[in-house]
Amino acid sequence: MPSILDFANVDLDDLSSNSSSNPSLLATESNRSNSFADESFLNLTQTVKSCAPNERGSRFEIVPESRQLLIYPTENAAVILREMRPQFIIVYDPDVSLIREIEVFKASHPGIPVRVYFLTYEASVEYQKYLTSLHRERDAFESLINNKATMMIDENQDGKSELIEISPLAPASMRRGGSRQMEQSKVIVDVREFRSSLPSMLHENGMEVLPVTLEVGDYVLSPKLCIERKSLPDLFGSFGSGRLFNQLQSMSRHYQTPILLIEFDPKKSFSLIANADIPSDIHAMNILSKLTLLCLHFPNVRLVWSRHAHATASIFERLKEGRKQPDIDFAATVGTAMDDSVDQTPQDILRKLPGINRNNVQRVISRVKNLYELSTFSEKQIEDLIGKPNCRILYKFLHSQNLFDE
Repeated sequence: MPSILDFANVDLDDLSSNSSSNPSLLATESNRSNSFADESFLNLTQTVKSCAPNERGSRFEIVPESRQLLIYPTENAAVILREMRPQFIIVYDPDVSLIREIEVFKASHPGIPVRVYFLTYEASVEYQKYLTSLHRERDAFESLINNKATMMIDENQDGKSELIEISPLAPASMRRGGSRQMEQSKVIVDVREFRSSLPSMLHENGMEVLPVTLEVGDYVLSPKLCIERKSLPDLFGSFGSGRLFNQLQSMSRHYQTPILLIEFDPKKSFSLIANADIPSDIHAMNILSKLTLLCLHFPNVRLVWSRHAHATASIFERLKEGRKQPDIDFAATVGTAMDDSVDQTPQDILRKLPGINRNNVQRVISRVKNLYELSTFSEKQIEDLIGKPNCRILYKFLHSQNLFDE
């Protein structure tokens, strides 16, 4: 059987000239070409057995693979590095993500000597952009380290969430041995809150959800406990528009314990701002300064922080322990036109008087007709209403000619 070298030694000009004069030669060459098998040819993966020059000085061999210069974009850098396994990398558009991919590749292949060169102008826009990305990456890691150092979750938890226990008040099937509860916890929920997942979480925890259009608050847990729920974007927006001030003012008028619930996104950090962004002084536009002023203006408002809806449902369950069930008729009329017919100015003045706090203001409102009648009370009558320590402060405020006298 002829080899590939024999076939290659045939001169194409001689073959064309002889074939025209001698037709049998063309048939012979055609038969010879058909008689070649696949093993007569070499591919790039086979080794040359003999590369000796022939009588015409021709030499046939596989050209060894030389070092190649390949240009690739930075997209899919991990795939390119894994397939090409380069030793020299020239980066002419510095990118932090590409450098991190190269570091991972080098750590995964310690036997490959990888060298990286940057091709960029000094003090150029691209170089400064790269340095800014490095600084932003460093700040992100520092923030992550600081958040982990002050986080509430135990270190041994290893990132796993705790098992959510089903409340004993959760409805159980009687066919499976479930028992019927004597009284189910009730929560009055504003109908606009059903766009969130919290009402379904409350139902899953065994609470009876009562949808009502509420003018004051979002959730009513008891006749004295009302909650205004704010997500983080909603909190910033309410501060900017001033809506939160009006909402807390209405809650303070009608409920003894108003609560501002701030619910965070479980996919983000459990903090209002990063530790590096906390100002050293009070700033009018800072969220922490705004919350501080809000607490000073509404001392009876309580702040509750929640990581996610599951945690909020658990907080609601604990807040309802030992409290009465909410009154749906009262909650529906609070803040409406029927309720606004009553002038709230005397009650607002009463709450500002010294000695009056959230623990005794409702008792005073129920037993005193107006502020004039309160001013005519004796010291003994005021003491029966608000107690001896608060009575001394309020009586002195009402009957002293000069409040600054000792």
